[in-house]
This record gives sequence, C-alpha cells and structure tokens, in this order.
Amino acid sequence: MKRSGEVSIRTLMAASMASLISVFILIVGALLSIFVSGAIESNAMESTSEIVTQVNNNLSTYISDIIDVSDYARELARTTSNLAADEIKMRLEALINSRDDLVGIAAFDMDGRTIISTSPLPDADPEDIASSQWFRRAKDGEGDIFFTGPHRSLESEDFVISYSTIISYGDINRAASPAILLIELNFNAIAELSESVHLSRTGYIYIISNDGDIVYHPKELQLSEGTLEEDLGSVAEHIYGSYFSSFEGRDRLTIIQTVEQTRWRIVGVAFMDELLEPLKPFRITLALILVASVVAATLLSNSISKRITKPLRKLEMDMRKVQDGDFSITETSGGSAEVASLSQSFQIMIRRIEDLMEEVRKTEAVKRQRELDALQAKINPHFLYNTLDSVVWMAETGNSQGVVKMVTALASLFRISIAKGHDTITLKEELAHVESYLDIQSMRYKDKFRFEIDLPKELENAPTIKLIIQPIVENSIYHGIKYLQDEGLIRISAREGEDGTIVIAVSDNGVGMTPDVLSTLLDKSSERKHITDGNGIGIINIDERIKLSYGERYGLSIASEPDEGTTVEITIPHLPPIQPVVMKS
Repeated sequence: MKRSGEVSIRTLMAASMASLISVFILIVGALLSIFVSGAIESNAMESTSEIVTQVNNNLSTYISDIIDVSDYARELARTTSNLAADEIKMRLEALINSRDDLVGIAAFDMDGRTIISTSPLPDADPEDIASSQWFRRAKDGEGDIFFTGPHRSLESEDFVISYSTIISYGDINRAASPAILLIELNFNAIAELSESVHLSRTGYIYIISNDGDIVYHPKELQLSEGTLEEDLGSVAEHIYGSYFSSFEGRDRLTIIQTVEQTRWRIVGVAFMDELLEPLKPFRITLALILVASVVAATLLSNSISKRITKPLRKLEMDMRKVQDGDFSITETSGGSAEVASLSQSFQIMIRRIEDLMEEVRKTEAVKRQRELDALQAKINPHFLYNTLDSVVWMAETGNSQGVVKMVTALASLFRISIAKGHDTITLKEELAHVESYLDIQSMRYKDKFRFEIDLPKELENAPTIKLIIQPIVENSIYHGIKYLQDEGLIRISAREGEDGTIVIAVSDNGVGMTPDVLSTLLDKSSERKHITDGNGIGIINIDERIKLSYGERYGLSIASEPDEGTTVEITIPHLPPIQPVVMKS
C-alpha cells in the first residue's frame, strides 16, 4: 500500500528520458543497418547475376563459333568429289592449327568407320566409336547438334568436349550419304571465359551438363583428388535462377543460367562474407555513433539514476547481510512505493526463513537423538552375557571349533556396531552384520532355525544406514520362531524396487500376529510404540530413522498372518554405490 511522502518509481522513471532516447537510437541504428545490408546484398546479387549473364553470352558466342566451324566442315564434306581427301584434310588441319581450342575434326559413317580425320586413328574400333555417347546422340538426334563432355579424346588420353552432328557426305551428282561429324574441343576457351571474371574474391563459375555432370570446373584437380566437394545436390534442386545456401560452413549465393544450344547450365558461386565485406566499415562507423549516443544519454541520466538506485542499494546491502547469516534486519528501505513494498516483503521472508531454520534445527535434533538412541542400544548386555556363557560352555565341553566360530561371529558383529563415524555403510556390510548375529543365535539355540541371505552382486555396494535389519531379525527370533516346535526359517533378500528404490525383505515362518497387533506396530500414537525388540531398538525407531534420513516415502511395511509367519519389507533409495567403510581386523 502506498504511503504519503512516497514517490512512485514510475514517476521517477519519467525523468529518465535518456534511457528511452538510447533505446530509440539503437532501434534506428538497427533498422538502418538492416536497410543498408539489404541494399548491399541486393546490389551484390544483381552485379553477380550480370557477370554470370555476360559469361553466358560469351560462351554462347563461342558455341556459335564452333557451329560455324561445323558448317565449314559440313560444306567441305559436300564437295568431296571436287576436292581430294588430302585437300579436305589439309584445310581442316589448317583450321585446327589456327586455333588452340580445337583438338581434332573427324567424320564417320553410320557404322563407326572413319571417313576422314585430321589425326590418324589407328586404334579406333568402329564398334567402340558407334557405341560412344557423342556418336549415339548425334545419330539418334535427327540432325540436331550435340555437345558432350567431358570424355577421353580419340587421339590421346586427354579429356575433351565433343561437338557432334549428322552431315551429308557427298555432292549434288550422287546421292548423299549420312555421316557423323565430330569436333573435339579442349577446355582452353571455356577456362578463359570462366576465369576472366570474378564473382567475389574467391568466387568462381563452373558448367554442368543437363544430366548434372560437371563439364568444366576451375578446381577440377581438387575435385578429382577428393580435397574439394561441390554442392551439386542443391544445384539439382534449382534448375534456374538464384538462391542462397550454406555449404561446408560458408554462406553462398548461387546463380544458374542455361547455355543456349548446348543443354548445359552455367553455375556462378559467390560467397556472402566477401560480397558483404563493404558492410564492415559501415557497421563500425554506425557502432561508434551509437556508442557515443548511448554514453551521452547515460551521462545525462546519471543524477536521476542515483536517486532511483539509492534505496535499492540499501536493500541489496541488507540481502548481503542475510546471505552472510545476519538476520537482524529491522529497518525497511525507503524510496519509491515499489521499493518499500519489496523491502517489507523481504522482511517477511527473513522472518519466515528464521522460522523454517528453527524447524530444521528441531528436526535435526530429533534425528540426532534417534541416532544416539540407536547407538546407545547397539549392544544388549543380556545378549552378550548369554553369548559369552555359550562360549564358556563350549570351551568346557572341548568344542573348540564352536568357540572359534562364535567368537569370530561376535567380533564381526561388534566391528560394525561400534564403527564410529560411519552411520552409512554398504548393504553387503549390513547383511554381514546380520549374518554374524544369526550365526551366534543359531549356535545358542542349537540349530532351532536356519537362515538364508540373498544379496544380488549389483547391490552389494549400495549405501544404507546401519543397524536397520538386525533388530528386525532379532524380532523374528524372539517373537516368532522361538515359540515354534518345528525348525524355523528366516529368509533375507534384497531386490531393486520401482522408481529407484531397494526393497529388503525379512521373512520368517514363525507364529505371526493378529491384525490388531499388526496395526499398532508402526502407529506412533499406540501404547506399543515403546515396545522394543531384543536389543532395545524399537520398530518405530527404525522406521523414523529411515524417514529422517531418506524421506517420508521410505520406511517399513509389515505383513503377517497368525501361524503363517511375518514379512517385514524395508524400502530405501537406490543411491550410487560407495566403498566399504568398516575396517577389517
């Protein structure tokens, strides 16, 4: 509730317009940066597209030039009756010698036999030629022109691009015969066209066929060696146009255009970090302007912020005192209504923390008292007297093995019982303590009962508070098996329960108990809550120790039927394994 004399923090913040101005400046700067970035990006795309278009036009011009060469060879083929074959070959060789991009020119009949060639083809098998892709495409293309590549040259092992088409071989005085014209091209002209432009500092242009195979790539050597990969997958998804993608950790702009007459596609790749490099000086300048503006706004609002933050600093100091354990904070912080309300809530929280700490102290005191009760009641003098009496009796009768066995079991029993400073031991040690106790009792009662202990290996090092099983076993002997006429059986087993628990079951075939008696065993309000087992540790005591140590969901559960026996289940959490803590003698 707002009191008189207190000023709203919202009113104080109205005077701090510098903060709003700073936010406004940052927003304007961000919008300006976005606008300029978009403009530079758009210009980069446009200029890159124009470069790819220019290369495409130059490549189309070059293709047209190759077609002119084809037309020249076609006319020579039609005049074979007027020109000797050597004359035609000489003219074709002169054409090849005048250009460094032409590798060879040849003509073949429809069965693949050589008609004429600028270079000897001694190893040219007509069947191999007829089955070549360039031959089949020209033969089945019904007069269309075809560019195929790359493939090995007929004259050497070098890779070339081939131009093939159907021509008429003969003159007007006789029927023309169809033939396949082949012009082999190297990559010199295409390389010059592609490498003469720069899309970005490291950008490049390459050419792929209609089938998606690379026809030319400036980094062909790296591709063949496997040190470089090309993003052909995204190119296959984008038949034409431009798109942005990321490949091998770099953002790139890819522009795809179709080369006329060849069914090829020219692909331009430019890297965005290089295209947008002009943004760096702009952003640095803009950042400096923004920083200067924010600093000015901060200095302007400094005096106002002092007034706003003074009570908050006082509240912070009070919180630090509480953090250091000093709860003697009685004065609330001044300032705005919101800060005063927060200070009052902080005072209430301090009082609540003190109350909770007091409850924790009381709970810990009860827990420690329970533990002290358990430690004080570890050794039952009556049990010790009877055990030593049995040792004396066996010694007098010469039963030295029995004496050794009983004394050894008694020593093992005491070793765990008096292991100070270790209230948590392994489940294996706890059951070893129980086994020692059962060994002693079975000898004292002259094998009136037998026992079984089943502990899975994976649970041997699971931690548990000690002395929670032996008192229950002692109850089974004194209140269940002791009154049997037949041999008794005590079975102890451990297993993994549900939801990360361990369940330890202690069962006997003793006389059992009635439902009325059973219902009072774990009832703290019952008159039987002070009834203890043979060594003075009560059933309720054990249940409370488990709950205090692990929580309310853990503890004891008892099932029993008259003349059928009793089963006590102990539920504890399945915690990470620990190392054995009891020293061996």
